[in-house]
Amino acid sequence: MKTKSKIHWALLVGVAAVGFAVPAVAGTVMMSPVHDGSVTFVTGGIGLGQEKALEASAGEYNLEITNADKAGAFTADENFQIYGKDGRRLISVSDAGPLFYAKLPAGDYTIRAMEGGERTVRKVTVAANKSTAVHLIWKTS
Repeated sequence: MKTKSKIHWALLVGVAAVGFAVPAVAGTVMMSPVHDGSVTFVTGGIGLGQEKALEASAGEYNLEITNADKAGAFTADENFQIYGKDGRRLISVSDAGPLFYAKLPAGDYTIRAMEGGERTVRKVTVAANKSTAVHLIWKTS
């Protein structure tokens, strides 16, 4: 009987350990960077796990774009393109998350973004070793 009790106890401890480990692993979301020509980027930020994972990798990128509504709540599913100084489109991103980080060569860029029917254009200068933040505030969410 003692052996059976020990087995039940071991199973209970094992199940409890898995029960505590799964939420911990689920909270750590690894975002995979996308490489497109000379640009590397990552996007997402839906949910606390993705938001924290992206923020943890922010130091690897020199352009940050955040999308929010007028009340300050994150928005997602924005579409945008980033153009170089010469007018060539470097990347086009569909359904971007509320957070977008890119590693670009230093230079001047134009960001053309659209959320629903709303459009905006931003000119930015990106340095090689310094982060440039662009905050897009949308009327609609």
